[in-house]
Amino acid sequence: MKDLLHKTIGASLIVATSLIAVEAGAEELRVGLAAIATSADPHFHRAGFNFDLRENISDALAYSNGATGELEPRLASSWEIVGETSWVLTLESGATFASGEALGADDVIYSLCRVRNVPESPGLYSSFVSTIAGISDAGDGKVEITTKAPDPNLMRSLSNIGIVENPTGTTLTYDEADCGNDNWLDTNAFNDGSLSAGIGHFRVKSFTPDVEIVLERNEGYYGEAAAYDTVTVKSLPDNSARIAALLGGSVDVINAVPINGVDSIQTDGRFHLASAPSTLLIFLLPDQGQESTPKVTGTDGKNPYLDPRVRRALNLAINRDEIAETVMGGMAQPASQLIVGGVFGHNPDIDPYLYNPDLARELLAEAGYPDGFGLTLTAPSDRYVNGGQVAQAVAAMLSQIGLDVTLETFPKSVYFEKASAYEYSLYLAGAAADTGEGLSLMLNLAATRDTEKGRGGANRGRYSNPVTDEYLSQAQSTLDDAAREALIQQASAQVYEDDGYVPLYHEFGVWAVRNGVHYEPNANLINIFYSAHPDD
Repeated sequence: MKDLLHKTIGASLIVATSLIAVEAGAEELRVGLAAIATSADPHFHRAGFNFDLRENISDALAYSNGATGELEPRLASSWEIVGETSWVLTLESGATFASGEALGADDVIYSLCRVRNVPESPGLYSSFVSTIAGISDAGDGKVEITTKAPDPNLMRSLSNIGIVENPTGTTLTYDEADCGNDNWLDTNAFNDGSLSAGIGHFRVKSFTPDVEIVLERNEGYYGEAAAYDTVTVKSLPDNSARIAALLGGSVDVINAVPINGVDSIQTDGRFHLASAPSTLLIFLLPDQGQESTPKVTGTDGKNPYLDPRVRRALNLAINRDEIAETVMGGMAQPASQLIVGGVFGHNPDIDPYLYNPDLARELLAEAGYPDGFGLTLTAPSDRYVNGGQVAQAVAAMLSQIGLDVTLETFPKSVYFEKASAYEYSLYLAGAAADTGEGLSLMLNLAATRDTEKGRGGANRGRYSNPVTDEYLSQAQSTLDDAAREALIQQASAQVYEDDGYVPLYHEFGVWAVRNGVHYEPNANLINIFYSAHPDD
């Protein structure tokens, strides 16, 4: 991770000026984001925009620092491994909920049970607890967690799950179903403010879906206090509107700086750019889970993506260099595998995909489609930097190999629900290494989709290979770092051989910040409001 984080995007993206901007005290930080959380429920939907809010309002047991790559204590002040499959966590003694109740083992058990039991979740967090066999109150402010097999990444996995207050009045008995409970906190109660999301640097003052989230500093926070009293987060999915809000002074920070906005920000003099290479992969995923797939024509009812030659043709049809350099303006790195270079598990022996449309056409002909076929490429309209332009470029490239491509887009509020319902045959999405290493990403994307076991949560195209699954299962229980990394690399090589995915690029994270504000970029593209502060 550190190798990745020490890379730079280039001098053109690291700009500082000496001009003084309009003064603003530490009372309020105003942030304009391309996508804001869809819920204040810390367990509702495993997606980057929800990680943003969760990290600021609901501490997990640990924190995977996206700026340093280090794993840091949070609600667990320390932990130790007792034997290969037992972990003893000491809970933070000063942590209290909004109710005034102190954090206890029962809250931890309830929270880790709840992640499997969130109604209407578009993407559960259950993969992060998939290795856990049992959790118990060990007394003296300690929790004991036993795993099914050795799990070297347990605390990194748990760094993604906010701990909420247990409402049941009893300590649940952990299992992989409902823990014997039917009294689960209601997502709507988090959204309307009647429930607090846990213990964090901030508390939610108001939550207006797709519009605005207002946070207020938690004055009773057990750790270092946030610098700003209030953080106002505005939803600004339109690139032009986001830049206009920054230049016009209505926000102090914006994320996902679009390529065509860099020059205007750099030349203004009141702002600077903060940047970091990221683990976020943007990819296409074809439907590999059913004999007949929606939104495909000219195949006599067959699903063409079940043929590996068709999937290889898709990979050969994409000019990744052109997308990274032209469409993304150099703010992306072409990808041939799911894990970016510099992150644990990246396979340096995997060759880049070559752009070869002639061979792509030959493969389509071999597969029985000499005249191509019709398909719909589906993409979110408001989720990724230049996502719409990337989808257009991909559609044009696929058309060049004889495919009749229709492009459709949906707002993220419904996009992922439709993807989870398998309504797409070829879709564009993104995923990051949430824990700071590659195994979690591979389990999320490349493992056979099984929501009950918490595997393949974002694998909505249902790529599946038992060889890949076995490598990943072994990696989950291998304590030796070198051996574990080799297993992850073998899994990556198998996905590459199968053409299970069409990886496009790994995105760089770029924020524009008003001078006088310190705002820390990180490789996970998470917006950390509590580390922001006035720049002296």
